[in-house]
Amino acid sequence: MAQVDRERFGPFVAELRKEKGMTQKELAQRINVSDKAVSKWERCAGLPDISLLLPLAEALGVTVTELLESRRLERSEPVSADRAEELVKKVLSLSGEGTPRGGPDRKKWGVRYALCLLAALAEEAALIYGIYHDAAHWDVYYPAALLTGLSAGFGLYFCLFAKTRLPWYHDVGNIGMYCDGPLRVNMPGVRFTNRNWPHILHWLRIWCLTAMALSGAVCFLAKGLFGPGPLAAWLPMTSLAGLFAAVYVPGKRYE
Repeated sequence: MAQVDRERFGPFVAELRKEKGMTQKELAQRINVSDKAVSKWERCAGLPDISLLLPLAEALGVTVTELLESRRLERSEPVSADRAEELVKKVLSLSGEGTPRGGPDRKKWGVRYALCLLAALAEEAALIYGIYHDAAHWDVYYPAALLTGLSAGFGLYFCLFAKTRLPWYHDVGNIGMYCDGPLRVNMPGVRFTNRNWPHILHWLRIWCLTAMALSGAVCFLAKGLFGPGPLAAWLPMTSLAGLFAAVYVPGKRYE
């Protein structure tokens, strides 16, 4: 299969970037990747994912064809059937390049997750103790313990292992679901694209860390204020409304 020539692609991107007066970091911010990724392309050590072709071409002021060919083309230059097929093969060859999971801020979010996890573990221990030794408030402790555990699991994924860019077909189709193995994120009325996914991911991370660190505290507060009963039992679970907002609000705003 025809592939993009890394030895030509790297210097071409570097030349165009310098013509635009952009640093590697500035270019990276415009297309939502790390400056290390841009550096890797320019050093001929890698190629961008297929989903980055259009935003990268727009940022550099060239066409996608020029980017794939790694040279400027005359606007009147014809494209033969054989050349068009070769371009398609080059595009397909990029579909496996991918981007690192967790994104450029993976380490920062990992530290935040670890700090919130310490608080969550202490709260979870207290909640489990309450479940077994305070039968009168079992229905208060159990939902909070469940929420703490679920948010810790989802937080681990979203902070460290989530895809930071969606496959290219999200930007050309009407896809209302994020899929990664068995995980599904679906929100009625929201179309998931590479324009809104970074914002959705950011707020999903914030929700997970907040729910981890505070759901136990909210449980004990509810117990003190309301005692046993449905209000105290479900007060910690009202944070699920925040989960809905974390997907829906940025999803619609940046769609």
